[in-house]
Amino acid sequence: MSADRQAIVVSFAADSPMSPRVQRTDHLVTALERQFGFRVERVPGQAVDPYGGQLPRRVARRALRALLLDPFELPARFALRGWRPSGRGALLIAWPYSPIYLAASRLVDAGIPYVVDVGDPWALTEPAPTPWSRRLALRRAEGAERFLWGHAAAGVVTTETQASTVRALFPNLKLLCRPNGYAMATEPAADRERTHATPHPGELWLVQFGSVNPVKLPIGGWLSRLRSVAGLDNVRFASYGPVDRPELLQSKDPGVVVEVHDPVDWGRACQIARGFDAAVVVANRNPAELPSRSIQYLTLPVPRVAVTASGDPGELGAFAAQRPGFIAVDVNSREDVPRLIAHLHRAWSDEELSAPAGDSWAEVAHEVVSFAIEAWDGPWPPGGRDYSGSRSSLRAS
Repeated sequence: MSADRQAIVVSFAADSPMSPRVQRTDHLVTALERQFGFRVERVPGQAVDPYGGQLPRRVARRALRALLLDPFELPARFALRGWRPSGRGALLIAWPYSPIYLAASRLVDAGIPYVVDVGDPWALTEPAPTPWSRRLALRRAEGAERFLWGHAAAGVVTTETQASTVRALFPNLKLLCRPNGYAMATEPAADRERTHATPHPGELWLVQFGSVNPVKLPIGGWLSRLRSVAGLDNVRFASYGPVDRPELLQSKDPGVVVEVHDPVDWGRACQIARGFDAAVVVANRNPAELPSRSIQYLTLPVPRVAVTASGDPGELGAFAAQRPGFIAVDVNSREDVPRLIAHLHRAWSDEELSAPAGDSWAEVAHEVVSFAIEAWDGPWPPGGRDYSGSRSSLRAS
């Protein structure tokens, strides 16, 4: 097959089918192959463990931690050594970031245009402070990201906030804002036909599917406030997924019962959700970020609650305002509780809760890939583009 029908997809995301970035990679590869007829080279060809390897490599990573872009840098350099890219264009998917920067430098040398597809911010667009121990790594990361965007044919981001910050630094860069898509899960017919009902009078049963990690808001206080203001006997909150920070779910209220369960596939999640009053998406501490699994909640057969940062609904609030079955509530607001209860007590039909067709993975992947191919065929390399943006100029804007 000629190089004109060859595409490259670089993604070092963890090799887990439940990872949103792995799912995004798989759907974009499928669209390139099945809808556009490309032969796709996936880089790397096998999963990379940033924490594994032989003892000398582990020792080297620890010794160089203050300088490394991220834990993937050394294994990515090893995985890409000797790589000679060939093709019409490339899609560079992050997280993680160091591998796509390393791939970009090789693609530039080979004269192959690429499109950057990222979710959360990296260095130039990340407003959070960096520990002093990582200052040198930050300077390297800022230079790497400046190179990455400055030589890109185009970019894809998942939030309007991220799009705005990237445009402020690279005003001539073509950008597409497109969050993840959803995949419909297969449920047994008996479960699909079961009508939803409140499990017990005087109680509210809530469920979430996803990680409890340091980037998430604490919601123990919100659960307690919800029970008190709504006059409920109990609030039961069930979490299905890894829990790195259990204190984010803790409440001193004896009427709040928190359960932690192992992750489940999405078909099982849909079955489980039918036994609850609502499914909850908890915002990240940074309101400019959209939790990756938010879009998949549109396939759950129950109402959805977006718990947002105090005083700033952010990207999750904007997402919820535009999607069916969702309501956004402030994590610290008592006034939002009656509105939430009314939302959950409404008699929702299956049609009202159904996911918009335009948010399906088939539609999202087709849009992203079409945008990428158009960028590959456009003017490149980006000569004369101003990519001198810096962290200070971002903050000033």
